[in-house]
Amino acid sequence: MHIYSTLFIAQTVDEELRAEEGLKKAVDWCRASKLHKVYIESFRDGLFVDKDLLIKVRDRFAAEGFTAHGCVTTSHLPKPSNNWPDACCYTNRATREMLREIFERTAEVFDVIMVDDFLFTDCTCEECTKAKGDRSFDDYHSDVTHEVSKEYILAPAHRVNPGCKVIIKYPLWYEDYHKNGYDTLRQTEAFDAIWIGNETREPDAPFWGRFPQTNAFYVMEWANKLGHGKCLGGWFDPYSTKPETYLDQAIMTILGKSGETMLYSYDTLKENVGNPEVLDANYYPGADDTEAFRKARNSLDRLADLIENKKIKGVSVPKQPHHDAVKERFLSSYYGLIGIPVSPDTELTADAPSVILGTQAENYPGIREYIAKRTEDGKPTVITKGLEEALGITGKHVIDISENYSGKDDFDPTDCWNITRIPEDIMDPVRDHLTKPLGLIFRSPARVTLNLYDDDMEVIGNLNNEEVTVMLDLSGRDPRERNIILTLTEDNTPALSYDGKKYTLTIPARTYVVLGPADMADQSVGF
Repeated sequence: MHIYSTLFIAQTVDEELRAEEGLKKAVDWCRASKLHKVYIESFRDGLFVDKDLLIKVRDRFAAEGFTAHGCVTTSHLPKPSNNWPDACCYTNRATREMLREIFERTAEVFDVIMVDDFLFTDCTCEECTKAKGDRSFDDYHSDVTHEVSKEYILAPAHRVNPGCKVIIKYPLWYEDYHKNGYDTLRQTEAFDAIWIGNETREPDAPFWGRFPQTNAFYVMEWANKLGHGKCLGGWFDPYSTKPETYLDQAIMTILGKSGETMLYSYDTLKENVGNPEVLDANYYPGADDTEAFRKARNSLDRLADLIENKKIKGVSVPKQPHHDAVKERFLSSYYGLIGIPVSPDTELTADAPSVILGTQAENYPGIREYIAKRTEDGKPTVITKGLEEALGITGKHVIDISENYSGKDDFDPTDCWNITRIPEDIMDPVRDHLTKPLGLIFRSPARVTLNLYDDDMEVIGNLNNEEVTVMLDLSGRDPRERNIILTLTEDNTPALSYDGKKYTLTIPARTYVVLGPADMADQSVGF
């Protein structure tokens, strides 16, 4: 069973959950959303919720049938970073001692504590400069955050409550982990569990970085591979979303095989706030997003059930855990937008049927030999223009986002969204080269996603605002004839035909379709 949860930030706990009226509203909201679990925050932005209130709220939710865990957001500690003030200086003694107190006090109340993704630093103050010595700031930030994690978070929590499980939540921005202190190899080993942030939000909002919806899928499964069983879930929020892009986050999180989904957070989801014409942190249509989620819930549950015991199949796309790409940043997350079924990886996989290698892979030991061996063995290997330049090699099959196919004067050669503008006559042969070893050929316009599970299930998502028609030749996969076994859409119904060799599927705008053999079908159509 897929688990759904939400977070009550410290300010909400302190201001709204003290009184019975506010606590009852919160319980009713969680029940109406059919949640299983709540996270109750003890500290955020300098506010520490008193122990008696934390116990009261914890026990009330437990009595109402919810699992109640704790959470801490390490923001506004005694010494802020001299760069981004919401981050902290972890070299500073007062900051460290505050962390010790926070986690000692929180572990007295909760057996599970989530650490929100503010456990990073970009501080370059005099203290940090002196402490880093000959190390680069990137290396120092990873070292000091790991040290603080072990000595001032994990040790105090485990000392006070030996059975306490402390979870680190990594943010969405996987190309900036190392330089900001997230050493995902050492911290994943040290913490009891990990989570991942899937907040792709509104792809058309420059304020948030214009992340594609497929980023949530990529980073979710990448974290699963990173954690080797330690990754427990993913979370997302309503900032600058529309109901359809909010649901994209939910669907992509499930497609990435999350065991639990957190809807961040109660305070942002119970009302609509801000101006929809200004897509920034002050706009979140929480009430609209909540309504859309509740309406889609049965279909989301069905999707999670269908893939629960299946394995993701696809083109291996490795991203080295402790390396931040400088060029083609986050490009790993964009291949899904052009119908390439992706299998995120943390390591180079020798037996991968096919591989895409970008600048995210340039620092793997033996990367040149890996490419040469795959080429010699005839195993499909596509590289990006950025990796080609970084390694000084020439690839036979290359993805180049820097080519101005549109001819526009304001073309940005670094924009990863350019991958959706590569002409089909150029991209189709590259996709075919990658998917033939997976037993299929796929034809579609851009912003149509394809996810594969085992050899007998395909999920196609139309992220466009208009209907599209796609073609699938599944000759090399499970030979049983495919049916539409689930549709995630608000109104319309897709159409599927089969001519004995290939399938033609017409998909309404903003719709996901799950294909599988008839014996898999529990005809679930619509929200």
